[in-house]
Order: sequence, then C-alpha cells, then structure tokens
Amino acid sequence: MKLNVAVAAFIVGALSLFGASISSATEQQKHVAEALTYAQTAVNEGQKKGPAIAVDQNAKQALEHAKQAEHIKRDPHITEAETHLNQAIDQAAAEHADIATKHVQEAIRHLRMAYRK
Repeated sequence: MKLNVAVAAFIVGALSLFGASISSATEQQKHVAEALTYAQTAVNEGQKKGPAIAVDQNAKQALEHAKQAEHIKRDPHITEAETHLNQAIDQAAAEHADIATKHVQEAIRHLRMAYRK
C-alpha cells in the first residue's frame, strides 16, 4: 500500500513538472513571437527610409521581449538576436537607420530559429 502511494505521488509530481515545462515553453514562444512582431515593424520602418527613432523604438520593444524569453529559458539563438538588437539600437541612436535595419533583420533570422524549436 505504501508503495502505491509513493508511486502515485511520484507520478503526480512528474506530471506537475512536465506541465510547468510546457507552460514555460509556451510563455517563451509568446515572447519570441512578440519580439518578432516588433522586429518586423522596425525593419518596415527602416525600409521606408523613415527616421531612425522608429527603428530604435521598435528594436527596443523587440529586445525587451527577447530578454523575457531568454529569462524563461536560455537559447543561443535568442542570445544572438539580443546582440543584434543591441547593435541595431546603437546604430539607430547614431542615425544610421540602414545599418540598424540590417541588424534587426539578422535578429529576426535568429528569433525565427528560436521560435521553430
């Protein structure tokens, strides 16, 4: 009888951990999707040859969501996307919207790879 209770407790615990893992993965994917949305908006603004501030603002929002996704679970693609988003923000601050846009495009490539996992 004690063995059955122990086995049942183990199974319930394992299922709880499995459920939490799925929940975390889903939450991470939501943040990656949000980062992709903001990053794509940044690229669109950069391709319009608009002010660098529009690229900057959207890249910052994308970076914030990428950081939140990375906080849930480390991923080398998200880390690389963060690097490119930071570079995009620096370039946009220097009024180099074209270079900033290229960095955001590279960040999108990495975010897409993270999203596929």
